[in-house]
Amino acid sequence: MRIFTSADLYSVIKERHLFIDTCLLLDVAHLNKRERGQLWSILTSFKKVGGVFVTLVPIATEFFLGSNIEDLKIKRDYFNALIEAILPVRTISQEVFDQLIIEYGNYAKGKVSYPDLCLAAAAKQFRTSLLVTRNHKDFPLKIFDCLGVLVIHLNNEARCYGFYQYKGQGSTQ
Repeated sequence: MRIFTSADLYSVIKERHLFIDTCLLLDVAHLNKRERGQLWSILTSFKKVGGVFVTLVPIATEFFLGSNIEDLKIKRDYFNALIEAILPVRTISQEVFDQLIIEYGNYAKGKVSYPDLCLAAAAKQFRTSLLVTRNHKDFPLKIFDCLGVLVIHLNNEARCYGFYQYKGQGSTQ
Protein backbone atom coordinates (compact mmCIF):
# COMPACT_ATOMS: atom_id res chain seq x y z
CA MET A 1 0.00 0.00 0.00
CA ARG A 2 1.27 3.46 -0.90
CA ILE A 3 0.01 6.65 0.69
CA PHE A 4 0.13 10.11 -0.85
CA THR A 5 -0.99 13.41 0.64
CA SER A 6 -1.32 16.85 -0.84
CA ALA A 7 1.83 18.84 -0.06
CA ASP A 8 0.23 21.12 2.52
CA LEU A 9 -2.16 18.64 4.16
CA TYR A 10 -0.42 18.73 7.53
CA SER A 11 -0.60 22.51 7.69
CA VAL A 12 -4.26 22.36 6.61
CA ILE A 13 -5.26 20.01 9.44
CA LYS A 14 -3.03 21.53 12.12
CA GLU A 15 -5.05 22.33 15.26
CA ARG A 16 -8.40 21.53 13.62
CA HIS A 17 -11.31 19.31 14.45
CA LEU A 18 -11.73 16.68 11.74
CA PHE A 19 -15.29 15.36 11.34
CA ILE A 20 -14.89 11.78 10.16
CA ASP A 21 -17.35 10.23 7.72
CA THR A 22 -18.46 6.61 7.99
CA CYS A 23 -16.39 5.54 4.98
CA LEU A 24 -13.08 6.22 6.76
CA LEU A 25 -14.24 4.35 9.86
CA LEU A 26 -15.28 1.38 7.73
CA ASP A 27 -11.95 1.41 5.91
CA VAL A 28 -10.03 1.32 9.19
CA ALA A 29 -12.13 -1.62 10.37
CA HIS A 30 -12.04 -3.63 7.13
CA LEU A 31 -8.51 -3.25 5.78
CA ASN A 32 -6.15 -6.16 6.30
CA LYS A 33 -3.76 -5.91 9.25
CA ARG A 34 -0.80 -4.53 7.27
CA GLU A 35 -2.86 -1.94 5.39
CA ARG A 36 -4.70 -0.93 8.55
CA GLY A 37 -1.36 -0.40 10.29
CA GLN A 38 -0.20 1.91 7.50
CA LEU A 39 -3.44 3.90 7.52
CA TRP A 40 -3.34 4.03 11.32
CA SER A 41 0.19 5.44 11.13
CA ILE A 42 -0.88 8.35 8.94
CA LEU A 43 -3.95 9.04 11.09
CA THR A 44 -1.73 9.08 14.18
CA SER A 45 0.59 11.56 12.46
CA PHE A 46 -2.44 13.83 11.94
CA LYS A 47 -3.06 13.75 15.69
CA LYS A 48 0.57 14.74 16.31
CA VAL A 49 0.01 18.05 14.50
CA GLY A 50 -3.11 18.77 16.50
CA GLY A 51 -5.78 17.17 14.34
CA VAL A 52 -8.65 16.11 16.58
CA PHE A 53 -10.87 13.34 15.22
CA VAL A 54 -14.53 13.85 16.04
CA THR A 55 -17.79 12.60 14.63
CA LEU A 56 -21.53 12.81 15.14
CA VAL A 57 -23.99 10.34 16.63
CA PRO A 58 -25.58 9.50 13.21
CA ILE A 59 -22.14 8.66 11.77
CA ALA A 60 -21.29 6.41 14.72
CA THR A 61 -24.68 4.71 14.40
CA GLU A 62 -24.19 4.16 10.66
CA PHE A 63 -20.72 2.67 11.33
CA PHE A 64 -21.98 0.17 13.93
CA LEU A 65 -25.19 -0.70 12.07
CA GLY A 66 -25.47 -4.34 11.02
CA SER A 67 -22.75 -5.57 13.40
CA ASN A 68 -23.03 -8.80 15.28
CA ILE A 69 -21.60 -8.95 18.81
CA GLU A 70 -18.07 -9.83 17.62
CA ASP A 71 -18.02 -7.17 14.89
CA LEU A 72 -19.36 -4.59 17.32
CA LYS A 73 -16.51 -5.22 19.76
CA ILE A 74 -13.87 -4.95 17.01
CA LYS A 75 -15.44 -1.82 15.54
CA ARG A 76 -15.86 -0.27 19.00
CA ASP A 77 -12.14 -0.78 19.71
CA TYR A 78 -11.09 0.97 16.48
CA PHE A 79 -13.67 3.69 16.96
CA ASN A 80 -12.60 4.44 20.53
CA ALA A 81 -8.92 4.50 19.56
CA LEU A 82 -9.49 7.02 16.75
CA ILE A 83 -12.43 9.24 17.70
CA GLU A 84 -11.87 11.73 20.51
CA ALA A 85 -15.43 13.08 20.72
CA ILE A 86 -18.90 12.16 19.50
CA LEU A 87 -21.17 15.17 19.19
CA PRO A 88 -24.94 14.93 19.36
CA VAL A 89 -26.85 16.46 16.45
CA ARG A 90 -28.46 18.95 18.85
CA THR A 91 -25.15 20.86 18.95
CA ILE A 92 -26.01 22.10 15.45
CA SER A 93 -28.64 24.79 15.12
CA GLN A 94 -31.82 24.26 13.12
CA GLU A 95 -31.01 27.43 11.22
CA VAL A 96 -27.79 25.85 9.92
CA PHE A 97 -29.71 22.75 8.82
CA ASP A 98 -32.34 24.89 7.07
CA GLN A 99 -29.69 26.89 5.20
CA LEU A 100 -27.93 23.72 4.05
CA ILE A 101 -31.17 22.10 2.94
CA ILE A 102 -31.68 25.10 0.66
CA GLU A 103 -28.09 24.97 -0.59
CA TYR A 104 -28.34 21.25 -1.35
CA GLY A 105 -31.66 21.95 -3.06
CA ASN A 106 -29.99 24.59 -5.26
CA TYR A 107 -26.72 22.80 -6.06
CA ALA A 108 -27.30 19.09 -5.58
CA LYS A 109 -30.97 18.65 -6.43
CA GLY A 110 -31.61 18.02 -2.74
CA LYS A 111 -29.87 14.65 -2.85
CA VAL A 112 -28.16 14.16 0.49
CA SER A 113 -28.51 11.51 3.17
CA TYR A 114 -29.31 12.42 6.74
CA PRO A 115 -25.84 11.46 8.08
CA ASP A 116 -24.15 13.48 5.32
CA LEU A 117 -26.41 16.46 5.96
CA CYS A 118 -25.40 16.26 9.62
CA LEU A 119 -21.70 16.25 8.67
CA ALA A 120 -22.23 19.16 6.30
CA ALA A 121 -24.08 21.07 9.02
CA ALA A 122 -21.27 20.44 11.49
CA ALA A 123 -18.75 21.79 8.98
CA LYS A 124 -20.94 24.86 8.48
CA GLN A 125 -21.57 25.45 12.18
CA PHE A 126 -17.95 24.90 13.24
CA ARG A 127 -16.23 26.80 10.43
CA THR A 128 -12.63 26.05 11.38
CA SER A 129 -13.32 22.31 11.27
CA LEU A 130 -12.90 20.01 8.28
CA LEU A 131 -14.88 16.98 7.24
CA VAL A 132 -13.02 13.94 5.95
CA THR A 133 -14.64 11.65 3.40
CA ARG A 134 -14.08 9.71 0.21
CA ASN A 135 -17.71 10.21 -0.82
CA HIS A 136 -16.95 13.38 -2.77
CA LYS A 137 -20.31 13.60 -4.53
CA ASP A 138 -22.01 14.09 -1.16
CA PHE A 139 -20.17 17.37 -0.56
CA PRO A 140 -20.47 19.48 -3.74
CA LEU A 141 -17.73 21.94 -4.56
CA LYS A 142 -20.36 24.67 -4.93
CA ILE A 143 -20.85 24.36 -1.17
CA PHE A 144 -17.47 23.10 0.08
CA ASP A 145 -13.80 23.68 -0.67
CA CYS A 146 -11.50 20.68 -0.77
CA LEU A 147 -8.40 21.87 1.09
CA GLY A 148 -6.39 18.66 0.93
CA VAL A 149 -6.36 15.03 -0.13
CA LEU A 150 -5.09 11.73 1.16
CA VAL A 151 -4.74 8.98 -1.44
CA ILE A 152 -4.24 5.38 -0.42
CA HIS A 153 -3.22 2.91 -3.13
CA LEU A 154 -4.31 -0.61 -2.29
CA ASN A 155 -3.66 -3.68 -4.43
CA ASN A 156 -6.34 -2.99 -7.01
CA GLU A 157 -7.80 0.40 -6.16
CA ALA A 158 -7.04 3.89 -4.96
CA ARG A 159 -9.06 5.50 -2.20
CA CYS A 160 -9.02 9.27 -2.16
CA TYR A 161 -10.14 11.12 0.96
CA GLY A 162 -10.95 14.82 0.71
CA PHE A 163 -10.61 17.30 3.55
CA TYR A 164 -13.52 19.67 3.04
CA GLN A 165 -14.40 23.00 4.57
CA TYR A 166 -17.71 24.80 4.23
CA LYS A 167 -17.17 27.88 2.06
CA GLY A 168 -20.41 29.84 2.28
CA GLN A 169 -21.75 32.50 4.59
CA GLY A 170 -23.63 32.05 7.84
CA SER A 171 -21.25 30.32 10.21
CA THR A 172 -22.21 30.47 13.84
CA GLN A 173 -18.89 29.49 15.46
